[in-house]
Amino acid sequence: MNTRSSHFAMPGLLALAACGPIADPTGQTDAEIIVCADESESAGCDHVGIAGLQAAIDAAAPGATLRIRPGLYTPQAHRDVPFQDLAVRGAVVIDDKQVALLADTGAIIQGDPAYPVSAMVVRNSEIRISGLEVSGFHYKEPEDDVYDGHGIFTINSQVMLDGVEIRGVAKMAVTGRENGHITANGLSITNSHLGVWLEEFAVIDLKDSRIIGSESAAIAAYGDATANVTDSVIDGNEDDGLYTEDRARIVSRRTAILSNSPYGARAAGNSEILICGGKLLDNAEAVGVEDNGSVLHDDEEACGL
Repeated sequence: MNTRSSHFAMPGLLALAACGPIADPTGQTDAEIIVCADESESAGCDHVGIAGLQAAIDAAAPGATLRIRPGLYTPQAHRDVPFQDLAVRGAVVIDDKQVALLADTGAIIQGDPAYPVSAMVVRNSEIRISGLEVSGFHYKEPEDDVYDGHGIFTINSQVMLDGVEIRGVAKMAVTGRENGHITANGLSITNSHLGVWLEEFAVIDLKDSRIIGSESAAIAAYGDATANVTDSVIDGNEDDGLYTEDRARIVSRRTAILSNSPYGARAAGNSEILICGGKLLDNAEAVGVEDNGSVLHDDEEACGL
């Protein structure tokens, strides 16, 4: 595997997720900011297009809800978010915000090969993204000081992903960096370069999700990062299903790890992968270890069997 790349509370968004505003018969609430894909549907919309989505995010008060109507939102501009010694180039940037983005079925942030950029950058924020599709983002150069071609790139943020679908992203579909925490339910990542990439102290809790057909790993964790994978499918990824390095840890419970190569799960450095239940089948090799890495499969004590 050669691909490298203080939690805080979410009272506003957790309350929103638990008991959101009561919708009227049209599906709209007074508290929602409405974004439409183009002018043809602009009646009743507060903002139009991907520029309008960015404007709505910029103006949103803490705890605001943005409703994204169906249609294609294609990048026309970008912002560079400084990160370490480089920049993450985002078509949509959420910086120091507490907002919810609720996408209707058919709302797609669609990349353009002629405009290399990452779909979304989230920094120092508390957000919920529901129902959104992200597809077809590309990079200009495979390795330089600009991070383009990513899907949802999060930095030191609390992020909830509900029913999000990411397809055909040229680099990492979902990224967690620094001290961020991603909670993902019903996440679908297909035919991208790498599914979930974690570094530093980032954490992802992944449930009822699937990562299929990555050119690299489904989940790759480095540094002191942690991935908890439950009731999910890791299938047909080409540079390991699960991969850890440094001191990272992945815990897989009741998950199908199928048809990955060269390993279903591989741990390097001083990292650990724990697989409890589920299926570990039809991988080129079931498990691999390097250095002081450890892969435990259905270990009675570690899994609490």
